[in-house]
Amino acid sequence: MKISIWQLFWMFTTLEISMSIWLTVSPTIEIARQDAWISLTVAGVIGVIVTLVLVSLSQRHSTYTLVEFAQKLFGKWIGKLIGVLYIIVWFSVSADILRIFSLFIKQFLFHATPIWVITVLMVLAMVYINYAGGVEAIARFSELAGPLLLVGIVITFGLNVMNLHPSLILPVYADSGAIPILKGSYVNASFLGESMMIMMLVPFIANPQKMLKPTLIAICIPSIIAVITAIFVIMTFGTNIGSTLIFPYFSMVRFINYLEFIQNMDVWIMFIWIFSVFVKLAIYLFINSYGTAQLFGIKNWRILIGFAATVIFTISLVPPNIIGLLDYTKFVWIPYIFPIFIVGFPMILLLVSLMRGRSLAQGQK
Repeated sequence: MKISIWQLFWMFTTLEISMSIWLTVSPTIEIARQDAWISLTVAGVIGVIVTLVLVSLSQRHSTYTLVEFAQKLFGKWIGKLIGVLYIIVWFSVSADILRIFSLFIKQFLFHATPIWVITVLMVLAMVYINYAGGVEAIARFSELAGPLLLVGIVITFGLNVMNLHPSLILPVYADSGAIPILKGSYVNASFLGESMMIMMLVPFIANPQKMLKPTLIAICIPSIIAVITAIFVIMTFGTNIGSTLIFPYFSMVRFINYLEFIQNMDVWIMFIWIFSVFVKLAIYLFINSYGTAQLFGIKNWRILIGFAATVIFTISLVPPNIIGLLDYTKFVWIPYIFPIFIVGFPMILLLVSLMRGRSLAQGQK
């Protein structure tokens, strides 16, 4: 299985957009108010810096996954522990995304359908594409889903221009200040940090030494779209309403109405979004299956696809009242996973890799 660097670009662009403009805009508006677009710009810069570290680390060990090169850098047991921790994180993230997706579809499309039915259908699709072609098949599908998603977003931006009220974006900076702007950037920056999955995908990239440019572009495009989305949401609804909307971009799309002729754009955008979430979940299933197989020394990783899918499905069906008490993004992803697994561990791994590289070089002289 090999994917090109531009297939990698479409994979990352698709998966980064799929949840960021749906879930990060409202929390950012709540914190930074009308300066949310500045927060999202800062988040983009943080995302680029984090991705630079992740790509640099991956390029130094381009023939190994994280599970493998962590053991080479820290020894078998510590390295395996690091691998186990990352796999646990990816399982939990997958389950949370699957649950959000299922609740969204139930709320807006199939009100009377049990949530487990929607979840099962998505899981079956994830399992099929991984059995059929693995990461290569996912990459090819993302080449179709990515452009559709971008075109759909650009069209909705254009159609929403008539609903904008520029005065709602003012004043700039005066009502917030540096601290709220910086705090507001954490949400989207953490979502952009999903580029950490490059550490598991690098052995499957045909030319890993050239993957920096497309990967960074794949971070910049979702960042720019998030900034524009925040501006449009604020100019359409204002900060008070915009900060309370669960899916602000989708609410903005539903607001589009031209002469009773161009309307109900939300249905079209929803189906495109389903494709992008499918790419995201399929990649996570691949990483979980392949990583688990490497941890246990199983050569045929496909036999673990069913196991990984079952675990993700089971966790995603945790009762809603518990999900309500423990908001994953607010209480787990941002305070723990982002600083530890997206920023901390990769920097430590890169530092150790650089030190080990120097010691090996000195030993050869």
